[in-house]
Amino acid sequence: MPRTKIFISSVNEDGLKPLRKSVYQELQALGHEPVMWEENIGPWIANADPVTLCLQAVEQCDIYLLFIGSKAGTYDAAAERTITHLEFIKAQEQETTILVFADVEVKRIFFGTVKPLMDQYIDNYINEEERFPSPLHMMDALRQHSQVPGHIDPYVWYFLYDMILRSIYIDDLSLGVPIDWRSYFSDLLRRGSLLLPLEESIQLSGTRLEQLDDAFDLINDLMPHLQICGFHNAKQFLSQMMERACGGMIEHGYGKYMTECVGSYGDCSAVTLYVKQEDQLILVAKVGKAHGPPHYKLDNKSSYAVLTYHLGDQEEQVFFTAAKNMFYYCIRSGPYVITMHYPAEPNWDHRRFIRYKESVNHAIISKNPAIIEFIKLCLGGMQRG
Repeated sequence: MPRTKIFISSVNEDGLKPLRKSVYQELQALGHEPVMWEENIGPWIANADPVTLCLQAVEQCDIYLLFIGSKAGTYDAAAERTITHLEFIKAQEQETTILVFADVEVKRIFFGTVKPLMDQYIDNYINEEERFPSPLHMMDALRQHSQVPGHIDPYVWYFLYDMILRSIYIDDLSLGVPIDWRSYFSDLLRRGSLLLPLEESIQLSGTRLEQLDDAFDLINDLMPHLQICGFHNAKQFLSQMMERACGGMIEHGYGKYMTECVGSYGDCSAVTLYVKQEDQLILVAKVGKAHGPPHYKLDNKSSYAVLTYHLGDQEEQVFFTAAKNMFYYCIRSGPYVITMHYPAEPNWDHRRFIRYKESVNHAIISKNPAIIEFIKLCLGGMQRG
């Protein structure tokens, strides 16, 4: 059997300690290379952050083996996740083979009782708050529910729920029934589920293009002293914007330790430009697959352009429409509102957008900040012209 590096993960609870030790010894006897905190990661490296050490170890492994019991483990407030949960996310982000075993009783209660309650709570919360509930909100709600057993840490339910959202299969774990790891891993090999490294891991890194800070600062200083009288060709202005507005990845941050790619969005497919005149926003120009009407009343609360206008000058916001599977990035500068249309991946829906709304906002807004600021300066100059 090929030698494989396997990260063994679980909460440090009494019921799982003998299992961790026996699994480590058995995998080692099979010729694999098990990795576990108390055996070969450990706290003995001076001045080293233990969480960082664990996440680095996960990155270097071929398989992430996780055992779930009744305890949640250490919760990191900044990341809003437990350390074990961060390890799991890191493994999925690395596209590592993930094997999850959950206590059969915990699993039964989750699917039979807790998950339906969580589904209902999340739907109600989104309808009322227009955002996805945090782990703390979920745990508080679960603690107060009479149908949720109190001897199981509420975060365990949140962790299992996140696995279901990520389409991770959860196997049964019976502490009194040993697992035949030789047969288990042999079966993985036969099914081709085990991806062994063919060469040493390649470090992928990218460098951002250096922004021309001095030139941009000069433009920023000069623009207030200029009068821009209007557009020679508004459609061409928008077309140049659209061509440069590329899609990208959407990353969700977990405190200081890591980020996870949660999706992506496509290149800009349309742009509209509206200007305020009296009590309306009037269409100046549109390009691409835009179907905006000739005007919007300023009391039209269904219009993203109107909503952005009311946010105030130099403001921006990202919206999402599930029916069109589209992100809308709206920018206001003076009397103008520009809306850029970005296609979303097919798996995006309103609930997913609410859950990762801040990350979507950051991904799109921070994609080309210098270009966006220059556009704001141009439009702002027109209001003084």
